[in-house]
Amino acid sequence: MEVRIQLDEADVKQAQMLTGINDPQQLLSFILKRFAQLEAGVQLARMRGIDPSFEVPPRRRPDDPVD
Repeated sequence: MEVRIQLDEADVKQAQMLTGINDPQQLLSFILKRFAQLEAGVQLARMRGIDPSFEVPPRRRPDDPVD
């Protein structure tokens, strides 16, 4: 996908320094992936681990034979 964007040069330089990625295309790809991971974590935290469809798996007792 090709997109034209304008970025603050100081922000780009800081991101390059922090990540060690100098190629702008690789840098933007890396940042977008990290942002998606961060947002997924935020959404998971908002759920507080609650999934209405989750069922607790049966527990095997120590004296049960292993299949």
